[in-house]
Amino acid sequence: MNKPLEGIRVIELGTHVAVPQAARMMADWGAEVIKVEPPNGEPWRQIGKAYGIPCDIDHNPMFQPPNANKKSIAIDLKSAEGKDVMLKLLETADVFMTNTRGKALDKLGMNYEALKDKFPKLIYFHFTSFGPKGPDKDRPGFDNAAFWSRGGMPLEWTCKGSVPFKPQPGFGDGTVASNILAGILAALLKKEKTGQGEKLETSLYAGALWFNGCGIVASQPRYGHLYPKERHDEIIPASPLFQTKDGDWLLVAMPDWDQKYAGLLKTLHLEQYIGDPRFATLKGAQPYIKELVDILDKAFAEFTTREIVDGLNVAGIVHEKLANPRDIFEDEQAWENDYLRKITLEDGSEVTLPANPIHFAGMGQTEYKLAPQLGADSVEILKSLGYGDEQIAKFVAKKAIVGKG
Repeated sequence: MNKPLEGIRVIELGTHVAVPQAARMMADWGAEVIKVEPPNGEPWRQIGKAYGIPCDIDHNPMFQPPNANKKSIAIDLKSAEGKDVMLKLLETADVFMTNTRGKALDKLGMNYEALKDKFPKLIYFHFTSFGPKGPDKDRPGFDNAAFWSRGGMPLEWTCKGSVPFKPQPGFGDGTVASNILAGILAALLKKEKTGQGEKLETSLYAGALWFNGCGIVASQPRYGHLYPKERHDEIIPASPLFQTKDGDWLLVAMPDWDQKYAGLLKTLHLEQYIGDPRFATLKGAQPYIKELVDILDKAFAEFTTREIVDGLNVAGIVHEKLANPRDIFEDEQAWENDYLRKITLEDGSEVTLPANPIHFAGMGQTEYKLAPQLGADSVEILKSLGYGDEQIAKFVAKKAIVGKG
């Protein structure tokens, strides 16, 4: 099986989700990813405690998605021996990626300035919460803070007067991981052409602004949009969510309202309004948005979800029922496309996880190796770097290295 990143070695000094998830995708595609952890493990190994999900040694499902297909070495980087091991690892690496805060990297002697001359071919990726400059450059920030809250989405996407939504953990991290991955792949391409390494950086905050581009443009004062908005404060009458007779919520997307509105009205048995100047064009609808939304609200509530969906399909109108996350486990579309996969944890429990979203035709289904136990590969990696058994035993005795062979 030919994997596109075979022969690439990645050293990941990462915690939580964004950096580890980008590294996980590289591991899926054939890169050797060595996850460097402190002797007590990185914090995401224990994140289940905060969400009522097991995080036992043999049953830790939340640790799996960002960390499958990797190796683990546990190093005390504050010790001289640990620092020596880390530098030897970097001698062998194509990519070093970390979300360690800048001040900590300075103390460890592992910032870019300290390493660039020693390893001129190394691709060095530094990930932060708010960016490497400015008054908040040293602040910690999980994705619910630096991505969601600072990026403006919870207020922008909430109806005025409602409590803003609270995002699930890791969603913003996982989104920004795609930026990290794209940057590293571009740097690898540059390295192939020039033989030179590169320093790259991005942040949760940068990712939030990038992915919320429509909101950033619309929110500028010159355009008059103020968030959060009232439910009726829309340009397109079909933009609010509507509830059906079954109690389901439907999203209807009609940027092409002027061309498709008649199909929506037919679906809802509102043919009497076809040609009505209040409905026929977006421009004509603007003074009557509240009235039109109220009409649509009442009509949606009179029909079943199936009846409305069938009509919208005939009309060629983009739509979707809002799914409960539990619905996804029964979604034939997800299983047919290998967007989900079942894995068996160490204790024999079966759990469903999202799969790598990129499929290479020449690879088939991505191989899945359970996320490594803490330090599972420490001895093997040390031996590959040229350390002998006696020296390794001394490292372990001093707790500079933790793990098994």
